[in-house]
Parts: sequence; structure tokens; C-alpha cells
Amino acid sequence: MSIDEGELVASYRRVERPLYNALYRMLWDAQECQDMIHDAYLRLWDRRDRVDPERVDALAWTAALNLARNRLRWRKLRGWPAAPDSLEGVAGTEDPAAEAEQANLHAALRRLPGRMLQVVLMAEFSGMAAREIGEVLGIPEGTVASRRHQAVKRLKQWLGEH
Repeated sequence: MSIDEGELVASYRRVERPLYNALYRMLWDAQECQDMIHDAYLRLWDRRDRVDPERVDALAWTAALNLARNRLRWRKLRGWPAAPDSLEGVAGTEDPAAEAEQANLHAALRRLPGRMLQVVLMAEFSGMAAREIGEVLGIPEGTVASRRHQAVKRLKQWLGEH
């Protein structure tokens, strides 16, 4: 029960983009997202002799999400300002309508409870299946489906208000 460098690199290549997508919508800071992904893989590498190769992707997700939750707690405790309401320049477009949509989505995502937010980010922005999400979060597949359904319902309601 140990992973080698090749297995870790293969996992990084599979997981990096969907994990970044989910983390970015939690933190809204590109550099912090990259740092957390790298930190998660460094932690896996440090414990490589105890990591089951079949669970390396789930462990990377778990480590990165825990780091992101810790960062959000740290920001809150220190009075660090939340991500700006205006995402000007972040959306990657000069279209004011697209920027307004991004800002509305960002505001709606910030309103979701943490447990729902994790599920919807992993499902919608990372394309993970309910079984995979359940494995990462340590919850049953049915709970994943329920949280996703409730989160999407709330997001549609809040976004419909705009």
C-alpha cells in the first residue's frame, strides 16, 4: 500500500483541472487555488508509504478541500475581505453582461451553506459523479444527490431574482 511518483503525477494530471475549478469558486483567488492543490499533493507525497493507490484522487480532493475550508475560516477570523462583489477582470471578458452574470453567480454561491457548496462545486464545476463525491466527502451517494438538488434549486431561485 504505497504510491510511487508516476502514480502521483498521473493523479495530478487527472485531478488538477476539476479540482482547480471547484476551489476557485470557493476562494476566488487563482494563486491560492494552485497553492492548495500543490500543498495537497505534497502532503500525499510526504505520506506516500501509507497511501493506497486506488484512493489517491479522493485523498487529493479531501486534502485540497480541507485546506480551502481552513483558508475561508482564516479569512473570516482575521476579518479578511471576502472576494469582491464585482468580479471585473476576473471573468476574462470585457462584456459587462457576462461580468454581471459572473458576479451574480459568485454572490449566489457565497450564500450556499458549506456542505451544499462543496457538493454543487464538485458536481457542476468538476463533473464528478455522485459516487466519487460521496467517497471524497465521506457521505452516502443519496446525501450527495439530495444536497446537489437543494443547492441547484436555491441557486436557480437566487439567480432568477437577478
